[in-house]
Amino acid sequence: MPYLLIVAAAALANIWCLGSRFYLDDIWQIRDSDAIREGRLDFADLQSWTYLWYIIEARLSGMSPVAFHAVNWLLHTGVACMLYVAARDFLRDRGPRGAALFGAVLFAVHPLGSEIPNYARTQDIAWVTLFSLASAWLFSRFLRDGGWRYVIGAGVCILAATVSKGPGLAHALMMTGVVAAASLEPRHIQVLRRLRIPLAGLALVTLVVIWWCGLFRLLWLRMPDFSQPRVLGHAFTICRVFWEFAWRAVLPVRLSADHHIAETLKHPGSGLWGIGDTGAWWAAIGMFCFATGSLALAWRKSTRLIGVCFFLFVGAMLMRFFFFVPEFMPEYRIYPGLPWFCLGAAIVLARGWRALTENTGRAPAMVLILAFAALSAKRSFLWHDLDRLMADVLEQYPTQARAVWMLQERDADDGRWQAVIDRHRTLLPEVSRRFHEENRNLKPERELPTGHHALAEVGCGGLYAQALAMRRGPQAGLTEINRLEDYMRKLQMDPLVHAIHWTQFHYAKGLVLEIAGDYKASAEFLRMEHVRNKRKLDLQRVESEIRQPPH
Repeated sequence: MPYLLIVAAAALANIWCLGSRFYLDDIWQIRDSDAIREGRLDFADLQSWTYLWYIIEARLSGMSPVAFHAVNWLLHTGVACMLYVAARDFLRDRGPRGAALFGAVLFAVHPLGSEIPNYARTQDIAWVTLFSLASAWLFSRFLRDGGWRYVIGAGVCILAATVSKGPGLAHALMMTGVVAAASLEPRHIQVLRRLRIPLAGLALVTLVVIWWCGLFRLLWLRMPDFSQPRVLGHAFTICRVFWEFAWRAVLPVRLSADHHIAETLKHPGSGLWGIGDTGAWWAAIGMFCFATGSLALAWRKSTRLIGVCFFLFVGAMLMRFFFFVPEFMPEYRIYPGLPWFCLGAAIVLARGWRALTENTGRAPAMVLILAFAALSAKRSFLWHDLDRLMADVLEQYPTQARAVWMLQERDADDGRWQAVIDRHRTLLPEVSRRFHEENRNLKPERELPTGHHALAEVGCGGLYAQALAMRRGPQAGLTEINRLEDYMRKLQMDPLVHAIHWTQFHYAKGLVLEIAGDYKASAEFLRMEHVRNKRKLDLQRVESEIRQPPH
């Protein structure tokens, strides 16, 4: 019965994801990926497990968005069921009756987790969360009941989380370690001392396997260079982002498919005190107090359950300090901590309601769950229509040029060249104007992601040049693509530092030259960087034209 309730709640909130379409990273990492079409894993590294499933889904469905979103929905439901299993044992005889089920259902319908079913690319973080919860539960079962199968199972889950996504190892170790520490009793200390040699041997074997697979080297390469000024600014930005997630976990409104968050800046050579962003300092102090307060609650037996839950919620963002990715607020970043927030909230609400009314509180719990389910369902329908989804992004973040780029790519793929021209001349200039105006007001304490904005400008400019070549003639397209190149050089975009920008430009110029009939020059530009995915198909088409005998 409990599992049926969880499945039904997840379906009520998220079954609408089956109508969602591919979006953003879904397009180039899944839909257009030649590695997935060819069934190759040689590039996947710390995402091998996830890409194996992408390949399976593609083979069974032929790149159907319905299939990919269905798997994500089932994974999200599986995480909710795993949360119930772990919480039921974790709360045994220590928590409010029904809190485990309430927490699992609350997580299943929570709007902050609804990005996972609707955004296929986030399947990796769903696997990480599932395996991390499973590892924590299995090791807690070992502490409670003994049995090496639980230890081995926990180790396998940690390894699986590691090869699902880069931060997977950190998430799995943190969840398992914190839950294990909270579950320790005096008798466990004696057992661990008695088994210290076998446990140490098992840990050594696990480390050797991870080293032999090259995972340590990959993790080391992904560590940030702490001497760079942006790394400290990144940490302070993460502190601000945590509070953006925290209040949305309580009141899940103003969610977005593509949040646009300004980065806190550190003045070069100024040390720790070079952070002039007062809001970021308060956010960092608040995050530190939240984390230490959670640990203090976890230290006391009477509040240990709540403390563990809220520490694992904030811990999901604390570990992001060590993963420097200048895209600060995709909602899936908080997903591994969201199950613990929901469980902690369930415990607090159950105890509070019982203390106030002396009853179980099923009616208010049902109202909350139905309200959250309705918000999640409403959000899913945005993903059905890219125009509505991007309009929602631009309504909240009028400076997010990537939303314009997504619409331009969609219309270019569909051959709606006039729509590309019209949007480039009307919407993009207004978005760019607002971007530069807001950035001027933010500096020197913060800065909107100028690299992302410039990349969107290059992407849109390349598509605009192709549209002009198709509608106004090849010469118009060549003139525009050359103007774009001059603009990039005027911005002093270094080919090494801004390699992704030049990759996008070379691809666009190659396609404009193809429209102009200069196939040899087109092929040269298309070969300039890694030839893969859609670019590979375009190059094959151009090379077939080169091989054609002259008329």
